[in-house]
Amino acid sequence: MWRFVHVSDPHLGSQTDGQWNNGFLCSMMPDVMSCLRKDLRQLEPDFILATGDIASRQTRDAMFAARDLMDSLGFPYYPMGGNHDFVLEASRDWFLDAFRAHLPVQDTVYSFSHKNLHFCVLDPWWKWSDGTLCPFSEDAIAVDIDKAPVGMRWAVPPHQFAWLEDDLANHRDIPTMIATHYPAIPIPERMHRPGIKDAGHLDNGNLLIELAEGFSQVRAIFSGHVHMHFIERTGKLTHIVTGALPEFPTEYRDIRVYKDHLEVVTCGLSDASFAQRSLIPGKEWTAGEERDRTATIRLT
Repeated sequence: MWRFVHVSDPHLGSQTDGQWNNGFLCSMMPDVMSCLRKDLRQLEPDFILATGDIASRQTRDAMFAARDLMDSLGFPYYPMGGNHDFVLEASRDWFLDAFRAHLPVQDTVYSFSHKNLHFCVLDPWWKWSDGTLCPFSEDAIAVDIDKAPVGMRWAVPPHQFAWLEDDLANHRDIPTMIATHYPAIPIPERMHRPGIKDAGHLDNGNLLIELAEGFSQVRAIFSGHVHMHFIERTGKLTHIVTGALPEFPTEYRDIRVYKDHLEVVTCGLSDASFAQRSLIPGKEWTAGEERDRTATIRLT
């Protein structure tokens, strides 16, 4: 058995606190990362899969501050961008400069293989109000992203679908995971509550699922973005959506990989006070039901 860890939406490099479905506490993230570093030493993962919104503020300095905090964990990691990382036209250049040592190629779309698994990482683009896709947001979105990130839209651009199809065709003999910041499916109805804040999902997630279903080796899609845990199945695919580290339940996923299957186990930090600081009583549901906290995925 070997393992990797899935973390999402750490929103590093900011001291700004706010509220989403629970308290959203960026100011505690240096301490959270210190605790996570200690906890990961007990697990000794081969690497960390970080599914976006690594940086919270849209500056070059914030991107590098986020990189330094990720580096402080002391384990190899594979980063990808999210809506908070890739707001401005210059954002991807900052990302590539900051995370150069952690990317298999100098691109925000890439794949890599590790032992008996293959991974494909995507970089969805912003969908503007006129329906066009662009790698950066409209000006009005950039101004409001930290205040009201609702109603924003993203989709996988056609050239990334072509890249993904080609990569999958060339790796038919190895179980494959796809990773993208935005879930391919909406928040399940069973998770909905009055007043829920929903950050959305991929506009063309159905096309991503359709493409993945066409390749028998694809087993799962890892994502984040919505700041809650859920695990859902569509056909043969398992969608593993992991909550945000600055927000209750402040947890990550321990992915234990065996020859013929992998196990998803949800882990809290050893210091439970971070979760309690974020929790708004009555909103514990963002931790998910039991089905959202563990899963077994066959690899053969």
